[in-house]
Amino acid sequence: MSGPERIAEARQLLLDHVDRATTGPLDDPAVVAAVVGVERLVVATRSTEASVLRQALEGRLSARDAPRADLKRVVELVAEAVNHVVAGLVRREEGLPADAAVVNADAGGYEITTEATLLRAAVRAAQRSIDAMPYYGARYGARGSRFATTDSAWLVSLASLDEAAAVRQVEWLARVLAGRGMPSWLLEIHLDELVREVQSAAGSGAVGALPAAAAALAASRRRHVDDELIDDADTWAVEALGVALPVARAGALMAAAVADARLGVTRDDTALLDWLTDGERVTEGVASRLHEVHRRIVDRAR
Repeated sequence: MSGPERIAEARQLLLDHVDRATTGPLDDPAVVAAVVGVERLVVATRSTEASVLRQALEGRLSARDAPRADLKRVVELVAEAVNHVVAGLVRREEGLPADAAVVNADAGGYEITTEATLLRAAVRAAQRSIDAMPYYGARYGARGSRFATTDSAWLVSLASLDEAAAVRQVEWLARVLAGRGMPSWLLEIHLDELVREVQSAAGSGAVGALPAAAAALAASRRRHVDDELIDDADTWAVEALGVALPVARAGALMAAAVADARLGVTRDDTALLDWLTDGERVTEGVASRLHEVHRRIVDRAR
């Protein structure tokens, strides 16, 4: 099959799935990529209407059709979806399985859920977690969105484990992400969102060990930084910087990073703090005030 033929087939496969009717296990990597691509558009357009999703895929979506959508982002997601389905078609031809690499080439070939309903829930949870925390986009951009999707689809696969095993796996991921500047508190939020989405889509029995994993992260964090300090840190940062704040919820992020350092999840909190105070992005005055807020958090943390 030629390149243009694959692109045409990829576009048609995406259009075939705008009704979001496919259920059950998926063994075709191209279909997995199509289901993920369409669901990312659901979040971006804030619509489950097949007609709206079709217009997005065909490049005909307008602000009238999806008034709350970022149309530029929709166009980007359509291009990504087509590329991912093309990669899935290649994997299908080569007899390769559906794994994380289908929708995120940088992720590698680790296992993700391929049950259609759970996969959609995982995508929604990932995208909504990203939308709720502008830090992801500011620091990691589209690459961060792709990793959030595959991480979320992997996390769903932990639901069937016993609680102790699921907690160990989540704690491992928390260490990896925290070392890259994403405090465990963000994974805690993501898991809460994932539990809500899975429960809504597949019932309370489908969440399995996920609530226990989320609760374990929260309990560990609260040993040093409770919810009140998370909120207070946000207030301090806004009072100190106002509109000069480099990213929303910077105070909470700093508090969460302090918790990780106190717990030994990370050696220190510089992966986050250095980014927030980077002189190439913020003025010396902003950096100084952020450091003052950070010191206040450290003094208050247990």
